[in-house]
Amino acid sequence: MDRTNDRADAAISAVGATSARAGALVGQAEGLVGRVEPLLADYEPALAALSPSVRRLAATLEPAEVEALVTLVDRLPRLVEHLDDDVLPVLESLGNVGADVHDLVDIVQDVRQVVKGFPGSRLFRRRGAEEIAEEEAREDAEG
Repeated sequence: MDRTNDRADAAISAVGATSARAGALVGQAEGLVGRVEPLLADYEPALAALSPSVRRLAATLEPAEVEALVTLVDRLPRLVEHLDDDVLPVLESLGNVGADVHDLVDIVQDVRQVVKGFPGSRLFRRRGAEEIAEEEAREDAEG
């Protein structure tokens, strides 16, 4: 009987130690929940709105696409730098190109009218056309 009592006492002690450890873990969990709960409250509306999109993305995303996305993100700083330094200045200058081309067409029309007024201008145009045709034929034969 003493042996049974000793075993019961040992079991009770083990249960007490387990209960103490469980109490400590519950305390830690309560602290963690206390810190996380306000964050979840802040992000819950955004997470709820994004949930369908994230589910669809997770279902359709392939490993190669993930790698491509990682590569794109890695290259973004360089890409933005080139856009700022090279592409955007060119695009901004394109606003003037239309007017410049229109002016150039007007000038070419004026020169054409002046040239047409010269005596023998048809002969010059015909000879020029013949020379251009000969050059193109030579280039075709060589190429």
